[in-house]
Amino acid sequence: MTTQVIHDPFHLTNTDNNITEADGTANIFSDIWKYQCPIGVTHVLRAGQTFSLYLEDSSSEVGNQTCRVQIEVRDPAEQDTLIVYGPALYIVSKEFRDATLKARIGTSSDILVPERYWIVVMARDDGAIDASDSYFDLYIARQRAKVI
Repeated sequence: MTTQVIHDPFHLTNTDNNITEADGTANIFSDIWKYQCPIGVTHVLRAGQTFSLYLEDSSSEVGNQTCRVQIEVRDPAEQDTLIVYGPALYIVSKEFRDATLKARIGTSSDILVPERYWIVVMARDDGAIDASDSYFDLYIARQRAKVI
């Protein structure tokens, strides 16, 4: 018996059961969504995979030209981090419909995100981000072993 590694497409969104969310603080990079990979699961971030984001502050959609977003991978203790997207302007990340205009992960090689590691979506704006009215979609892969 042998095994083969399979990468299944996976959409990580703010509605995932393993996501925790928090409102952002003005003028600093704040963790808006934190996803901890479940035990027994490994995700793969690849160059070119897409990311879309919609952010609201206390009044409406963030409309200024200074809001920035980034995505980090963190170890289980959140001591070591790797930035896999950004910091980039929010306006670059807000396309959901046209796949040719969506923001893309800019890694040069595959990044494995093993169990208990974190994928964190962060934002920095001049106002406080309202996480409950904001959302995102990160298209990545879930790695599994297939017995053949």
